[in-house]
Amino acid sequence: MKIIFSKYYTVKTPGHVFRADKFEAALKLLLKEGVVSKKDIVAPAFPLKADLLLAHSPAWVRKALEFGFTPADSSRAEIKISRSVARAHAMNTGGTVLAARLALEDGVGVNCGGGSHHAFADHGEGFCLLNDIAVAIKKLFKERRIRRAIVIDLDAHQGNGTAAIFKGDKKVFTFSMHGAETYPEKKEKSSLDIGLKPGAGDAAYLALLRQELTRVLEKFRPDFAVYVAGADVYRGDLLGGLKLSLAGIKRRDAFVFAECRRRGVPVVLTLSGGYAQKFTDTVRIHADTIREALKA
Repeated sequence: MKIIFSKYYTVKTPGHVFRADKFEAALKLLLKEGVVSKKDIVAPAFPLKADLLLAHSPAWVRKALEFGFTPADSSRAEIKISRSVARAHAMNTGGTVLAARLALEDGVGVNCGGGSHHAFADHGEGFCLLNDIAVAIKKLFKERRIRRAIVIDLDAHQGNGTAAIFKGDKKVFTFSMHGAETYPEKKEKSSLDIGLKPGAGDAAYLALLRQELTRVLEKFRPDFAVYVAGADVYRGDLLGGLKLSLAGIKRRDAFVFAECRRRGVPVVLTLSGGYAQKFTDTVRIHADTIREALKA
């Protein structure tokens, strides 16, 4: 199975809680452990303007392609948008688009990055500039390769940008299970929002996930899925507010991939958030999530 990754994913963000080098670090760990080899790594192409326009406004796409971001855009996204940061977000989008195509061929597509679920059609928020999830799904709809898609967003924070982009679209089910009191303060309305109390741990989290995701999959019957596998549900995370253990996160991931495989639903993995106090914990979680995907 191929792993999508670009050297352009890695940018320096000194002092920022979002460390973009975590994706490359996770991939290096998998290489070191012999889980993947260099021949398994595929670099994505820069996304097409036409593809970005499927999910974003012309003005925002123009800013992304011509590097027209303003200080106000950086402030709203809560990250300084340098040229390298803008390119990284664009390449992550290209990565999810490629992973989506591979998922249709192989059953699972792995982007060692992506999951920018706070990006709206016309602006960025929460360290996210381009909504790779929405771009990939909308491209497959345009190509008439899928009929119903589900976004399984298990990042600790609600996928507000994704929810807003797909609002009213009956062909896409947005499933978001997140901390009820975490960012964003103003939540959007997903197809299903499950807000968890601060400190929710393995037992409560996994029981609710199994119950609700199984119910949704049986009722909605998607033929494509994007899994937003945030590492920030970890009990050692600085921003997540939840208390899952490393073992609990592995069970979360295994369940999602098993359910998709059992139902014959191609699934794309995106890694999304992760802000553990120990950087190596975030890296381990992302690596273990990819390991579970490769088993699927």
